[in-house]
Amino acid sequence: MRKQFALKVLEKYDVEYSKCSLCASLQCERPYWLSEAYQSNLALLDTGAAQRNLANLAAAFPVSRILGLKNLVDYGGGDGLLCRLLRDYGLNCFVHDKYAAASYAHGFAIPNFERPELLLAFEVLEHFESPRNDLDALFKLNPDAIFASTGIFSDQGPDWWYLTPETGQHVFFYSRQALRQIAESKGYDLLISSNYILFLKADSTSRLKRLLLRLTMQKITLRLTGAILRLLPAKGVWSDFYALRPPKP
Repeated sequence: MRKQFALKVLEKYDVEYSKCSLCASLQCERPYWLSEAYQSNLALLDTGAAQRNLANLAAAFPVSRILGLKNLVDYGGGDGLLCRLLRDYGLNCFVHDKYAAASYAHGFAIPNFERPELLLAFEVLEHFESPRNDLDALFKLNPDAIFASTGIFSDQGPDWWYLTPETGQHVFFYSRQALRQIAESKGYDLLISSNYILFLKADSTSRLKRLLLRLTMQKITLRLTGAILRLLPAKGVWSDFYALRPPKP
């Protein structure tokens, strides 16, 4: 590890950030402040959360359709808004988050399947305190695909907005080289577009589907998909309502 710079985390801790000479990723020193970071009111000032969930809906829905995968888990899904949206559009999605209550997806924290076909991990990987162990846990679920998003490190400096030292929750930043190493070590192929990362089981997807996936993950396509979804009726709302409502006395 080679020291790159230092920042003040949570506005009080002087923390060093170092770059790995083997995988070219960036990480901070051991994040001893994490429990405090997740209890801090600063963590609640994510004003882009709702808009980001809509963007992730526009990405995850077509990816699941192209791959023919219906059983999903939104790992690190926060309040469950994305899970609720995906269920509204007919996907069998459940949410998992050890730091948050799924207020938008009440009743959908325990999957009704043995393994997820598609595992979602949007804005999750950069929170991993121990990336090797945490990634092992994700891949051990044996999904057909993992669809994630994170800011990709390419030698940005201390003014890179994605570091967000004021919240203290982003602690590891992956390079493209690191993501390729992860995919190869786990037996998955890798597609990257913008900040979206798709791990596919090796040799499980045709060239045509890969082409469609790359097209789907482009920014202009995502905007168009989002607009189309807003025009379509949400099918799962009432079916889930009747399934979850208390029985009559």
